[in-house]
Amino acid sequence: MLAARLAPSLARAARQSLKQHARCLTTKDQPYLYELYTIPNALSALRIAAAPGVGWLVWEGHHDWAVAATAGLAFTDWLDGYIAKNYDQTSVVGKFLDPMADKELVAALAVPLAARGELPWQLAALVVARDAGLILGTRYKLRQARDPSRPYDARFFLFGGMDPRSIGIDATPSFVSKANTALQFGLLGTAMLKGCAFAAPLGIAPHHVDALCCGVAATTLWSGADYLVNRAGMADAARPTARAAAPRRETRVALRTTRRPVVRRRPGAHGPLRAS
Repeated sequence: MLAARLAPSLARAARQSLKQHARCLTTKDQPYLYELYTIPNALSALRIAAAPGVGWLVWEGHHDWAVAATAGLAFTDWLDGYIAKNYDQTSVVGKFLDPMADKELVAALAVPLAARGELPWQLAALVVARDAGLILGTRYKLRQARDPSRPYDARFFLFGGMDPRSIGIDATPSFVSKANTALQFGLLGTAMLKGCAFAAPLGIAPHHVDALCCGVAATTLWSGADYLVNRAGMADAARPTARAAAPRRETRVALRTTRRPVVRRRPGAHGPLRAS
């Protein structure tokens, strides 16, 4: 109820601030693409900062408060996406901060739940290892493609001072990754609700959790294989070679002109036209 009451006021304040800031911009197409201090990025940073606190609530057994906090963070996740899409606040940094915040929240919930015996520790280890592998793999690609001759850009401090799009790294999630994230939060929410007294009427049974565990394990392996097969070589494919980067020589192409016949008509002649 509180989130529903605050949503209109937050949206109104965000709309006014966006309109005022847009007047100072000259770029019409994605004016916030290289901005760092935007409302969606602030909401993603808020989720990153709040994730350890939610994990502590789960560790202490306060599942009811953890469910409420997770619902609030899920609302901010929807809100930053709504603002970014409808007010042209999509940024390069935001495309990486948003999934990073989701991964941190998943790890902050999965680890204490597994430690308390409410989730299989093998599944929690698989999820955390896959997310850590994605982050470390991206960092490795950025370090491998780093060009010392290029100046350091402070806007991309998370990526070693370089635009990740310049080497083909994109954080746009695939369908399998989106399904995996949805199943992960569904599993974590179900596991937390199972330990809440107010959720007893829902009738959450152990086989419900087991089914979600199977779905999370399958999509985690699938999304990890999709990254290795389809996305691991993006940076190498997008990196220009010496031959491709060299400027091409401009060649002049001689235009071939054809002489068009001149049609003349003799004075007083009424016959067919003759070309000379």
